[in-house]
Amino acid sequence: MKWSLTIARAFGIQIRVHFTFFLLLLWIVVEARAAAGWGAAMWGVVFIVATFTCVVLHELGHSVVAQRFGIKVSSITLLPIGGVAALRSIPQKPAHEMAITVAGPLVNVLIFAVLYVVYCWAPDRVPYFPGLVLMPGLPTDWGELTGVLLLVNKWMIVFNLIPAYPMDGGRLLRAVLAQWLPYPRATAIAATIGQVIAGVFILYGLWEPGWIMLAIIGVLIFLAAGAEEKTVRLRDALQHVQVGRVMTPVFVAVGPDDAAGGCAPWIFQRGQDDFPVMADGRLLGMLTQSAVLEAARRNGSVRAAELMMTSFSSTRPDAPVAEVHDSMQASGQRTVPVMEDGRLVGLLTFDNINRYFMTRSAGAAKDGAQT
Repeated sequence: MKWSLTIARAFGIQIRVHFTFFLLLLWIVVEARAAAGWGAAMWGVVFIVATFTCVVLHELGHSVVAQRFGIKVSSITLLPIGGVAALRSIPQKPAHEMAITVAGPLVNVLIFAVLYVVYCWAPDRVPYFPGLVLMPGLPTDWGELTGVLLLVNKWMIVFNLIPAYPMDGGRLLRAVLAQWLPYPRATAIAATIGQVIAGVFILYGLWEPGWIMLAIIGVLIFLAAGAEEKTVRLRDALQHVQVGRVMTPVFVAVGPDDAAGGCAPWIFQRGQDDFPVMADGRLLGMLTQSAVLEAARRNGSVRAAELMMTSFSSTRPDAPVAEVHDSMQASGQRTVPVMEDGRLVGLLTFDNINRYFMTRSAGAAKDGAQT
């Protein structure tokens, strides 16, 4: 995910923090300090960091089990609304999806149990529903912090099991439905139920004062359900399609000494976003759209070799498009070079895949209308 900073690595998975998370920390510090000084601000930061540590452990629960089933996980990204684990492919068996989904809430159950033991033995423990003094919603000592984290984990368990796809409960529902229905159909039903629940969140959040965050979460769930349902339909349509049928065989390539900014007109005239950098028929690197536009703004004479990306994935014409698409989504690589016998024979982009999907969907709809 763009605008994210890697802060750690666990089980081979990058732990990343989106820049908006730091805005949340800043907001907590400003509000807490204004309410009760720097002491409250400190506890606010401790509370947020502790809460999101629980979120990371929740996502690691999903990720480690996914890895046990052979699914690669590239990163976990922290956002103000929670965490996102980037699985490079979708579980193919409903039983695997169930295990992966349940692992997250089970981690919170374990955290809850450990915190409860600590809480019961804390020397300065406070009532289970602590009356907070410095600032409403923030702990003021380690005993209160433990009590609040107990509540946080309890609600993480309950909230995640609501059957609002793509939340954990919705994924469990999809996995159950997939025992008897085709995967795309099971996803469509789970996504529809998720969007209905999201609509309830939105209405309640807008109606009740102080619940605006629930409305925001509802909007995100509604959009995510639709996006994931489309992704599943796309993957199903591409399941048995090879890269060679979808790739662009005609493209613009540049040399390492060519001016990077000189590619800018091709972005607008041909719609090509990224450019292979080649010498003597060999692929040396990829010049991304952002690098081209930055070079054009600064100094159009900067050499392509100075800005090209040398670490990237490539594929073959006979590779399944669905697998390459999953990898592109997980890595954020928008253009994948297609190599055959050491030669660059084409480029595969999200636009290629989406156009193929829309053309195929339109053809299927036309055939259905004629029958």
